[in-house]
Amino acid sequence: MQMAEELREAAGEEEAEVAERMAEALLSEDLPDAVFGAPKAGPGMWASLVRIIEPIQGNTLHMIRLDQNEAAFSISLVKFANQSDMDQQYLLVGTVKDYQLSPRQVECGYIYCYKVASDCTSLELLHRTEVEDIPTAICSYNGRVLIGVGRLLRIYDLGKKKLLRKCENKHIPNLIVDIKARGQRVFVSDVQESLFVLRYKRHENQLIIFVDDTNQRWVTTSCLLDFDTAAVADKFGNIAVVRLGGDINDDVDEDPTGNKALWDRGLLNGASLKAEVIANFHVGETVN
Repeated sequence: MQMAEELREAAGEEEAEVAERMAEALLSEDLPDAVFGAPKAGPGMWASLVRIIEPIQGNTLHMIRLDQNEAAFSISLVKFANQSDMDQQYLLVGTVKDYQLSPRQVECGYIYCYKVASDCTSLELLHRTEVEDIPTAICSYNGRVLIGVGRLLRIYDLGKKKLLRKCENKHIPNLIVDIKARGQRVFVSDVQESLFVLRYKRHENQLIIFVDDTNQRWVTTSCLLDFDTAAVADKFGNIAVVRLGGDINDDVDEDPTGNKALWDRGLLNGASLKAEVIANFHVGETVN
């Protein structure tokens, strides 16, 4: 209001009409984005949406706007083995409400489960599962789904009213930023402590860390190169290739010293086995 009055006072007779239009725009808050830029959100304010786009023409086929102050952090297409239609795809979206970056603070997180139409042009909301931290990573895993909730790694299955938690590992140090899976092995990236390799023991229903990296890396993203090798990138512009040694065995049943003893021989509270660094390369920019 004050800015609009100042524009009226400063304008001469020839500019009165222009100033009047600008004053009306300021009062109505209907400012063109091309001139004034998009409006900036205040601290702790977030807005996210889920959009299906036809890639050739770029047309929007379906769009879902999330609630105010709800930020989407992860997304993945998964299939669940407990469903009658094994070809049915589900879209999982991990969001967080009232998120503050520094210091990191959240009210709660949500995992939205959408049923994808057969022609992939629309989504149907099945349910929303509330979690206590940020769902930072989602990965399909043997007919279920792996979800990183803060520093907790969990296996979920599809239920009628929400996702059902089946298994949990609490030994990731800080914050899970990426999850990759191949076979029974799960490669989990921590925001500060590099890469962890886990094995899921179905009979005991346990996710157990059996390999970690001796170097600290502030990982931003990762990629599996083969069954034993992963490439990880950090926020300082480095790419490292990390490999499990040829003598590493993740089958606990072949340990002659006793059941699960292989998992318990940790060094300095870490995993019993260590990964080898094959290559390091400095890109110079953060790899996303």
